[in-house]
Parts: sequence; structure tokens; C-alpha cells
Amino acid sequence: MYALFTCDVQIPPYPLQHVNTPIDNERVPWDFTEESYVRVKKILSKFPPLNTQSGIMPLLHLAQWQNGGWIPVSAMNKIAQICEVPPVRVYETVTFYAMFNRRPVGKYHVQFCVTTPCMVVGCDELIQVGLKHLGLERFGQTTPDGMITLGEMECMGCCVNAPMIVVSDYSNPPEFHYDYYEDLTPETLTNVLDHLRSGERHKLQIGSQAGRQFSAPLGGKTSLKTPPPGPFCRDLDAKKEEAK
Repeated sequence: MYALFTCDVQIPPYPLQHVNTPIDNERVPWDFTEESYVRVKKILSKFPPLNTQSGIMPLLHLAQWQNGGWIPVSAMNKIAQICEVPPVRVYETVTFYAMFNRRPVGKYHVQFCVTTPCMVVGCDELIQVGLKHLGLERFGQTTPDGMITLGEMECMGCCVNAPMIVVSDYSNPPEFHYDYYEDLTPETLTNVLDHLRSGERHKLQIGSQAGRQFSAPLGGKTSLKTPPPGPFCRDLDAKKEEAK
């Protein structure tokens, strides 16, 4: 049994305050593309005219997709302008939700689930395998070729199929794919990473890497292998006749 909370991967500090960089400051112009503005109008049309602030989160997602996986401060300011809110309303949203990236990431942002069910079945080992395979030292780093950034995520909501990763595909902006790879072993993890690094995501099997159907038990049924003997609370055959 793997010990809980043994992962020694260092996670870099991610300050809440903005720090200007040559590629991320208010002087760097940023705007939605003509194609994206079509989606902007569609998003805002879902909300009453006096509640345009409700569009902040979907517009942040759209900006992140268009920008290859991260949101510069100038994009946040543009969204504040569109939604007619003070910029701080957008800043506080971006800094609260871990799904928004404020630093550039690779074409594929690979995040490991690190919640307890995944820890119990070996996610710590998988993290070390992934880091070593890509030549990285910690979460938040990107491979020298710019293809893969590794990170963490809390519960992906698919605990039966642990351990798992999710891959955010920003390789062809503004197109975006978000895929789970589940029931991982060191061998299947490195296979996924190799395909991503070579730009062959389309050749991968999404979901379980162990042949599981959705979240069904591995190896087939473990209960209800024969028809229930009854008695039933109603006449099931009669119900079928009534339906006809």
C-alpha cells in the first residue's frame, strides 16, 4: 500500500498579485479575434443586459483557449471592458479558480489528480515517473520543446478509475480539447506522454487505459449476474403490455 501524502514534488509559488513581465503587462495589446467575437456575442446573449458580469467566466475560458492556454492581464482588462465591470472583478475571478492559467503553459497541459483515492492507488509514483520521463523537476515546469506542462488538480470526479490525468489541449487555438486518461500505470502514462510530445494525441484512446467501460467494474459484473428472483412490487409483464 502506498503511503498517503508522500509526494515531494515542489509546487512553485503562484502569487495572487500580478507581476509585470515583457509578455504580460498592460502595455501589451490584446483583443479577441473576429472569430472569437462571434462567440463573445453568443455568450453575452445568454444574460440580461444588466447582468453582463455573468459572462466573465465563459469569456475567460474563451480568452485562454485563444491565447494558447493562459490569460495575460491585458486580456483580463479587455473582458472587464466587455462585461462593463471594474477590472478587479475579473482579476479576483482568475486568481480564485485554479483552472485559469496566468503563466504560459505547453501545448498540452497535463494535470495529475492528487486527491486521496488517487494517492491510495499510486498517483505519487506516477507523478515521479512523469517528471523523470519528461526531464522535469516539479509541477509548473514545461518541457524545453514547449509541448508539455505538468501540474496538479484536485478531485477529477472519476475516483473509480483512479489514478488519472487530464490533458488540456491548446495545440491549435482557439480549438480546445479536454480529455481524461484513467486507470493509469507507469507504462500507459509514458505512452500517453510520448504521443502528446510527438503531436499524436488523436491516436490515443481517451478514458480508461485498462479496457474499462466507462466506470463499470473491471472484469465484468460482480452482482446481478442472473435475473432477480422476485417477488416484485408490481407485475412487470403487465406494465409492458400497458406500454404497448
